[in-house]
Amino acid sequence: MHKDILHAALRIVREEGHRSLSLRRLANDIEFSATVLYLYFKNKEALLVDLARFGYQQLNTNIDRNCHSIFDPKNRLKAMLTIYWRFATREKELYLLMQETGMHLNSLAPLFPEMLIFINSINQAITKACEKEKRTSVFLKHKCYMAIAIVQGLASLNLIHKDLDARSQSQMLDDAIDSLIDSLK
Repeated sequence: MHKDILHAALRIVREEGHRSLSLRRLANDIEFSATVLYLYFKNKEALLVDLARFGYQQLNTNIDRNCHSIFDPKNRLKAMLTIYWRFATREKELYLLMQETGMHLNSLAPLFPEMLIFINSINQAITKACEKEKRTSVFLKHKCYMAIAIVQGLASLNLIHKDLDARSQSQMLDDAIDSLIDSLK
């Protein structure tokens, strides 16, 4: 039942954005009483956190599924970041919800496990790409955050500048990731 409710909420988020989502609206869409939803979610914020967790689960599964057979660390890192960008540009509303929820959680509570799995997977890929070099944990953490920031920035451009064609966006992503990988040497 919990998963069915999440899928119904996700449909609303995809169609109208997460700001349009309310427990009352969701209850009407799935033909339940709002009180039933409160058995599964304390409030709207709890629902949004579960949706963000679900988004990170999807992202992590997508990365695992598509990168498990890539053994070269730099190619693996590039593939992971490309998958992240594709997710951000295809699942725009869910991605925005994930980012916004992450910002609010960071100040209120620890990050949820699904987000940490994602960050750690990027960090591990960067660490493996730097294995021949002796790098400090601070260096690796900075590069991890830079990698995530690169994708977030390019995903934001995709949301704002509708005149950028797919080829230009892909080229910018490749150039940015290649620059990041070069900086690992």
